[in-house]
Amino acid sequence: MDTTRTFSAAGRRTFGRVPAGLRVAGGLLTLLQIFVGAALILGPAIADDTPGQRAGSIADDKGTDGDVEITYLITGDRRTADVSYQTPHGQESKDGAALPFRVTFRFHREDYTSVQVENLWRNGAGKVMCTVLANGVVVQQSSEFGDNATASCGGSTGEYKPLPGATVPPTTAPSGILPGEVRLTKVVAVKRYGGTGSPVVRRVTDPDAHLSYAELGGAWNDSRRTDPQLDGFSRQQSFDTEPKWQALIASGAVDGDLMDQATGRDRLRVLTSAVQDSRQIYNFDESVRGRDIASQPIKVSGRPGWVIVREMHFDKPGVQAKMDLSAVIVVDTGRVRPSYLWVDLPESHKKLWPDINTMISSLRVA
Repeated sequence: MDTTRTFSAAGRRTFGRVPAGLRVAGGLLTLLQIFVGAALILGPAIADDTPGQRAGSIADDKGTDGDVEITYLITGDRRTADVSYQTPHGQESKDGAALPFRVTFRFHREDYTSVQVENLWRNGAGKVMCTVLANGVVVQQSSEFGDNATASCGGSTGEYKPLPGATVPPTTAPSGILPGEVRLTKVVAVKRYGGTGSPVVRRVTDPDAHLSYAELGGAWNDSRRTDPQLDGFSRQQSFDTEPKWQALIASGAVDGDLMDQATGRDRLRVLTSAVQDSRQIYNFDESVRGRDIASQPIKVSGRPGWVIVREMHFDKPGVQAKMDLSAVIVVDTGRVRPSYLWVDLPESHKKLWPDINTMISSLRVA
């Protein structure tokens, strides 16, 4: 795991507010009187030709104050994109934001709103789309395709009207499968790795995750509490495998941003894959390509859980390892949010891959 990429989604939101070159269209419409005159003359005909479209703006539907709830929705067929947008207090940006991305603000009448999304070159050619909803109604939408595709949406809240024929795009996470990647949808048992691995020195408990598990000795440093807002997990154990690389065991509650995917009969598998995707995005170099090699249900203290083991293939300058073995176990502990245990070991320390089996078998609900 890259020692420089340890921010959680919440941490990235906190520290990722540097603008990324948002191109904001300036000025308001100068032909408003012409349109108003045309509306007075042709209003009945226009209304007949466009059923369901209202003559007034979206702001007119919310009373005299004209406040409008604006939602920026970013979707696409890649996992990530650079996003920048106007807020009531200025501009914000999210570099490498996980898709779909959604954020909502309240704007005053005549405020200017804008959002831009750019596909990341490292993702390869893909589609990006921006959608603006005003009081829940689609009023702006634009999409582009390409290596560096950029889509922009914007306008004045006082002028927003329903966009004929536009629909809210699906907000399920895109597969975002890049060349060389594999995601398992069938059950494949976790391999029993050969060797002795690390000794178990004691058990530790993560009260935030409501999980307990083995603390390992040997090369591993002592297990310790961490700040979940910065690291994305509440307890970790690690050791440096190279100056710029490390092995890691970590646990915590599943990030709330991923909980939209915890639905349906297959929710634990899907959620476990989402946690793996999150670790892949936030803790590895941009060159990483993930290949699932195991995916199976388990029981932890009688509670349902799921394990996915993924090979993280990468090419990072200054790092000898070219692949990490990443195991994520998600457990429905009975709380509002499930919890997870993550074990990551680089190929330079294959002799410790049995530690993955040790950690899975030691896991308990606390």
